[in-house]
Amino acid sequence: MNNTKVICYHEVERLLNNVRDFDVSENPFLSYAFLSVYLKYHPHGNFYFFNVIENDKVIAIIPFECTFESSLLYVKKFRFIGYRNFNYEQYICLDKDMEKVHNIFMSYLKTQKYSVVLNIYDINNASPLYGVLEKDVHPNRKLQLYACPCLHFTENFDEFFKNVYTSAKKRTELKKFQRKVSELGDFKIVNVEDKAGYDANMNYLNQIYKVHSERFADVYATSFFGSEKMRPYYSELIKSLMYGEKAHISLLILDEVVIAFIFCLTNGKVLIDWIPAFDPAFAKYSLGIVQYKMLFEEICNQGKYQLFDYSKGSSVYKRKWAKEETYNYQFLINLSRWNPFAWLFYAIDKAKFTFKVYLRNKGLLSWIKHKLGEMLSFIHRDKKEDSTLRVKTISLQEESTFKFNYAKLNNLPVENREVILTALYQGEKVVSVSKEEIVLAK
Repeated sequence: MNNTKVICYHEVERLLNNVRDFDVSENPFLSYAFLSVYLKYHPHGNFYFFNVIENDKVIAIIPFECTFESSLLYVKKFRFIGYRNFNYEQYICLDKDMEKVHNIFMSYLKTQKYSVVLNIYDINNASPLYGVLEKDVHPNRKLQLYACPCLHFTENFDEFFKNVYTSAKKRTELKKFQRKVSELGDFKIVNVEDKAGYDANMNYLNQIYKVHSERFADVYATSFFGSEKMRPYYSELIKSLMYGEKAHISLLILDEVVIAFIFCLTNGKVLIDWIPAFDPAFAKYSLGIVQYKMLFEEICNQGKYQLFDYSKGSSVYKRKWAKEETYNYQFLINLSRWNPFAWLFYAIDKAKFTFKVYLRNKGLLSWIKHKLGEMLSFIHRDKKEDSTLRVKTISLQEESTFKFNYAKLNNLPVENREVILTALYQGEKVVSVSKEEIVLAK
């Protein structure tokens, strides 16, 4: 400990230079590629960046944000930057140094004139920091936040598929959905994960925002990925992550139109599911599940990744594949022995987050999101163009004149496209399509 010290600074530019020079963590959220863009678009905050130094060498960087400080009460409250926007938070250091870094940092904080309350949020139990925090001797409160479903890959996809879907009937059904999509037109999967892939597939990547905005038009999606306001941020972030080889985007394409995508982050041998969406017009085709099946098949064949982490959340589609799970936790730590105000803030935070976890476990937070989605649906209803569509059915004897090409239909309202796709799924023929009428032949 005698050859160690901690240096605190507040400049974002200095942090980014340090992170770029100290690239030791595989965690994508802690990479220069992610942080440089995130902090550009989220520049405001009372930032406290700590460098842990041993024998004149940086062994860790700890990017914190101070959410409360009072010189009168001698209290400061800290949390990691990216609170609730990131996942798998931890110190930026080598895994083997995690415990040493934590002990040095705690000792440093205890020597300060102010008392400290730490809100260490989104710590996954597979992270090396989790075990360190469990052993921490300071007064702390551990709360289980939510499950992170995950699954391990095998070298043989057929074996993997049978382990996940033990029912032959279910496997056949999923293959049928995939076949139904492929029969519609020129259908393919494209995976983008580096600079060359990004540059070659810019046209496809520019389409994913439309897919997300249509899929979540009536849902409260916390990422706001499909909103015009967030487009510059996500566009720059994707480019930065691709150039830094910290992301993997899987695209399903029909007639040169992106109909589904899965935006993943890469953490060494782990793919972290982050932002997925599919064209809601394909509701009949179980397109979301089809895409995961096709992505997993590619991964098994390539052998590059060992684990797929669905990340935080308990959506039903995740449970169709994942048979295992890790958990995210929150640790509240009070580094004050004497300051009553620090104890008060610690108690208030403990009660607040305990209540929030209670609401989540009771399903009330999901209910609130559902109600927000209904509100958005009501607001959007007034903004939508009238998509009233006449559906006319004629006899099979009349010759079909319509040649399906999804690129020609993609500008139609979702409801109209869904009528056409459902008819094709059911084996009907589409004779003609216009904004006012669809003619089908049975």
